[in-house]
Amino acid sequence: MKTSTTPSWVIKQSYEQNLDVELNEISYGLLTLLSDEQVHIPKQERYTRLVRKISDNIGVQDGSSVSINFDPTYQTLFLHHITVYRDGKRIEKLNIKDFQTIRQESNAESYIYDGSLNAVVNLADIRNGDILDVSYTIKGSNSIHGNNFSGATVLNSYQPIGKINYYLISNTTLQYKTLNTDTKPKIGNYKGYTTYNWQSNLPEPTLIENNTPSWYLPYHHVFVSNYKSWGTVVNWALGIYNQDKQLSKALQTKVNNIKENFENEGDRILATLKFVQNEIRYLGLESGIGAYKPFSPNKVFKQRFGDCKDKSWLMVTMLRQMNIEAYPVLINTEYGEALNKFLPTPNAFDHVVVNVNDSSGNSLFYDPTNSNQFGYYKSIPFPNYGKGLIIKQGVSTLEQIDSNGKNNVEVYDIFDLLSVGGAATLKVMTLYKDGEADLMRSRYKSTSLSILRNDFKSYYDNLYNGVEVIEDPIFDDDSISNRLIVEEHYKINEIWQPMVGNEDNIAVDFVPYSILDVFISPDEKTRKSPFALYYPTYKKHRVTVKLPSRWGRAKDNTKISSKNFDFSMTSKMNSTRNILYLEYEYETKASYVKPEDFEDYYTKTKAVEQILSYYIYIPKSEAGTKSFSTDDPNFKNLASKVINILYWVFGSALVVIILLIVYMKWTNKKTDGTS
Repeated sequence: MKTSTTPSWVIKQSYEQNLDVELNEISYGLLTLLSDEQVHIPKQERYTRLVRKISDNIGVQDGSSVSINFDPTYQTLFLHHITVYRDGKRIEKLNIKDFQTIRQESNAESYIYDGSLNAVVNLADIRNGDILDVSYTIKGSNSIHGNNFSGATVLNSYQPIGKINYYLISNTTLQYKTLNTDTKPKIGNYKGYTTYNWQSNLPEPTLIENNTPSWYLPYHHVFVSNYKSWGTVVNWALGIYNQDKQLSKALQTKVNNIKENFENEGDRILATLKFVQNEIRYLGLESGIGAYKPFSPNKVFKQRFGDCKDKSWLMVTMLRQMNIEAYPVLINTEYGEALNKFLPTPNAFDHVVVNVNDSSGNSLFYDPTNSNQFGYYKSIPFPNYGKGLIIKQGVSTLEQIDSNGKNNVEVYDIFDLLSVGGAATLKVMTLYKDGEADLMRSRYKSTSLSILRNDFKSYYDNLYNGVEVIEDPIFDDDSISNRLIVEEHYKINEIWQPMVGNEDNIAVDFVPYSILDVFISPDEKTRKSPFALYYPTYKKHRVTVKLPSRWGRAKDNTKISSKNFDFSMTSKMNSTRNILYLEYEYETKASYVKPEDFEDYYTKTKAVEQILSYYIYIPKSEAGTKSFSTDDPNFKNLASKVINILYWVFGSALVVIILLIVYMKWTNKKTDGTS
């Protein structure tokens, strides 16, 4: 870290100090007056200038801190200015001795260590109304990219911003692409180099709607790259994923053991996957070229740890030694569905997985960074990452990778209502399949039974009052078919609650809570951006209610379908056994709702809400009784009493009539015999 003057190639930008904006539209008390980024590609220098005005005292906290991230393995930081403007006066704040370099490792919780540093300073005497002007240059680029360059920026924000400037000096022709804007660059030259300049002044803020997919790109984006195609990126990656000339003795022995112990190709694939997933721990040391280039499979096998690219390349290498076709695949875990909107660049990816082509022609995808995955090799769940780039000679397009996991969950509730207004017991059996089984398996293996018991109880505490645990949860794990069953047993002391809208009644509400966990109902009828859904999701929830006595109910059989989901609900009553059966099913068909389909989605979700909750109620005066009956779905006490009286009167009269008939016949027969 050093100080220097602003590079001579930088074009100084002007800005307005007093913007005509609504103060209530400014977030965190900080208004950006100028965001300036300029890159001299041949010099490998990136200049940044940020000018912000503190518009409220809440902004003093963040406005007083300057933090600059850089990688010391190939970059050098040059500080130019830290200037405060207050009441027309200029106050210089730059003192390199005030800076501290901190190895923050923001991804350490994910076991990723990139070696980057944060140069941090906390400025003294910063006040509301101050304008802070900070500029610096970072020199150096990762040698793994050679002479290639790619970049991206946005030309607006979610709140008002004064001016955005993006300026590039390039010694090669750059492709460029904009998204959500038609802003064109000004193309010029500087000392024989081509320049590209995008600017926006007081751009219209982008309205961010709630529940948009993580991959959605709402802002005015600019993408630039000198990679001509995705095939160019593949060729770049082929030079990075180099096959070891010879496997180490230890790694070759492991490969031979798998070949000897498993004759079937599918079993070999599965055994290799399990070894890499469960016996090579996840740890990423990603400074410099380590952010892109995997370590040698021999080294990863020996040290028994590696990040996503290390583990994936080890798996690919092992499978190739068994003559099984396998390739690394570049993935973006957040923006995968929108990768086709990017220009070709290696920087579009943040993850590596594996593609395997078996001898039957099946193209399968695996994530070696997952663990405790079970099932047949063709049915191993793979996340919904969207698109990816297979690192294979001749590949020139992105691959759409559909998730093969159904994420099936089936819940079976058995309620035993001991009396009207009294307590109830609840037995729950939950069947997890595929990816959901993997998630639950990972949870119970990494968590103590007492914590799980408390977590499960807390879940039902949000649904009912007075929940007690009768038995600890029981886990039945069928790893071969990748199914996991969890059994729970509770007592609910206050399952009957005052009825909303009529507190003279008490009610029990039955809801398919497993569906509620993933069912997303919007508040607005229309929208301009995609609406995210839980996908893939399949939920079946069956509720069995043992009633204290007869309780009639008409049958229900309702189905609601849209382009994005299917929902069904059925109910029936077994009057002879006093049991109510409810069954719900919910399945999503897509990961998001398109804006043009949203009104239909809104209408269908509101229809689902009308039947999602099923309740029974009764007057408080009946609390504590053990017998009641009705054929009215809403049950009224008076009707019940009338029906019971009629049953008794009709039944008694019928008995008397039958006895009279029998008596008369007997009398007649006797008279005939004696005459």
